[in-house]
Amino acid sequence: MSQTNYNKDTHSTFISLSTHRLFLSISGPDRTPDQPIVLIFPGVGTSIKEWAAVKRLLEQTVRTLFYERAGYGESDESPNPPTAINIAMELDELLTVADIQPPYVIVCHSYGGITAREFIHLRQQRGGSDDIIGMVLVDANQEQSIANWPSPVLDPLAQGLDFNAALGLPETRRLTDDEWAAMLKENQSERHQKTSGKEMEHYIDSCKELGTKKQLNRNPPLLGNHPVVVLMGNAASDHWKVYNAGIAIGNGTEQERADYRQKMEEYPVLDEKFQRETLSLSTRSVFRWAVNSGHWVHVTEPERIVDEVISVLTA
Repeated sequence: MSQTNYNKDTHSTFISLSTHRLFLSISGPDRTPDQPIVLIFPGVGTSIKEWAAVKRLLEQTVRTLFYERAGYGESDESPNPPTAINIAMELDELLTVADIQPPYVIVCHSYGGITAREFIHLRQQRGGSDDIIGMVLVDANQEQSIANWPSPVLDPLAQGLDFNAALGLPETRRLTDDEWAAMLKENQSERHQKTSGKEMEHYIDSCKELGTKKQLNRNPPLLGNHPVVVLMGNAASDHWKVYNAGIAIGNGTEQERADYRQKMEEYPVLDEKFQRETLSLSTRSVFRWAVNSGHWVHVTEPERIVDEVISVLTA
């Protein structure tokens, strides 16, 4: 158990697990033992550095924990494969070693929706039925999302693209220049790309494994009556931007382009269906749109995420 009191002051440090170290950054108002702390679960292949704008806004209101998964940023690599279960277990160990006790409010994005629910399962298996007192799912995946993505149909048009530029993120980002530069440096590092590739190797199987737990449509729901917000971006618009950028540089045969367009007819329908199904995680859940964002809501509309966290805290 840590001798440092992480409920007070601002900390950026390493937490030593049984096999490696994870980098932790914790900030915001001091908390008493009964007050919540926000935990962030980023998407597959991404660093917590993408969340710098959310951090700046959140820490003004609520105690917030940011950490880098193994192999990203300052964190050590893990000897364990980066499955969703292992990611959840390593975060759980970090919280235990640092003595950061519940209640927790979860904010999860994309594949973070999978790792977060494995974390909830882990805590509940140990009797922590009320450890998680709220959840904000930000354009988050669930176990059936693999029917939509990844898809080989989308690959030919994306070859050779600068995705940030194709999506217009350099213009629409809410990260400062320094934060953006730090994120780009991390994303471009050989170590980051190696870790990202390993995570993707386990992506589909991790989604299938979560599906075996049958957390959706439970009675009573997984999170009981604790508030849940499903905040959906427009990921389909991002895919269309990739399509147009790919066309502009001559990517794809006519058949590949036609297959892409056909895929995009069903993509937004399934995406909304799958995200709405996560409303079943609680008896008190609400669905909202981040109308000015694609998939990267935390980069382009961080204030929307903060607003929803506050709505969960005050529900």
